[in-house]
Amino acid sequence: MSFNLIIEPNTPPLSRREFCTQKKAPAIALDGYVVGGPFFSEKGPHINFNHHEGVDRLATRATCGQVLLAICQGLLECLTGANNEPNGDVYVDDCDEDCATSWTLLNNSSLIQDVINNFQKSEELQRRVLRLNRLVWVEDLLDATAGAYCFPPEMLMIQKLAWVFEPYRYFRLHGGLDGIRDAHAFRNIIMDVEHRILRYIEGHGRSITLDTRYERIGGGENWIMVKEIGMHARTGMFADGIRAYVSVRERSNGIFSYVIARMSPFIPFPIPKFCRRFNTIEHCNNDQWGGSRICIGSPRIQGSSSTPSVIEKEINRILKKEHSS
Repeated sequence: MSFNLIIEPNTPPLSRREFCTQKKAPAIALDGYVVGGPFFSEKGPHINFNHHEGVDRLATRATCGQVLLAICQGLLECLTGANNEPNGDVYVDDCDEDCATSWTLLNNSSLIQDVINNFQKSEELQRRVLRLNRLVWVEDLLDATAGAYCFPPEMLMIQKLAWVFEPYRYFRLHGGLDGIRDAHAFRNIIMDVEHRILRYIEGHGRSITLDTRYERIGGGENWIMVKEIGMHARTGMFADGIRAYVSVRERSNGIFSYVIARMSPFIPFPIPKFCRRFNTIEHCNNDQWGGSRICIGSPRIQGSSSTPSVIEKEINRILKKEHSS
């Protein structure tokens, strides 16, 4: 197998047309590298696995769920080259849980397909299939809801996933996604997580107790603004009944990184309006505020120049206008 991981953390997301015309086939884009819903262009092939823009977030599988289903349903057949092995370039602009899991599935797709096809031959293969499906299923639900699914922190599977994704969580919490956004560092995180996923599937995974600490620093009616202290602060917020939040992380240069999220589209917290407003007041071009209807982030590369007090004021102003209309 010969998949080539290409990490471009400082490249703004491409359009479908740009991806299909600029990237040599076969090419696979993961989790936001290309803007828009998932697609398969047979001509290349060019494939986009994504669940952010232009989709119903709760009705669309997370990227890793799409990838696993595609592998099971014949993806490798359309990616097989002259050497009779699947091949292609895999493009990412992040190193988060969904990206790392999706890459692991692709990079080990022949092994995974063999395990699934032959699982009846031994009890150990059956256990591996169950572990694989359980990991992807839980990560799918967590990523689709921006971490706001109702898994209790004490649940053993959640503690196992905490160990699997510990390299990324630590990296994010300590500013690894900010500033330079070094592709080599991103690659190291993805490789570390891949190693842990394979250990987990083989039955050698570990578990860690979740650190759900966070500090409330502002907010408004039915939402809060927080600074995440523990690697699993969002799990703690959900357990405390918080259904809408803004997470603030200050970069070393005084610029800020924000995540604005709600539990689901059913929570009255108009995230698309916030996204449009902050792109307007910060005069964003290609590197924009963006995401989905339930979770958005500030520009990945340049960050946000708006202070937490400005973000808080704008959100409360929009909410007040919503309530009065």
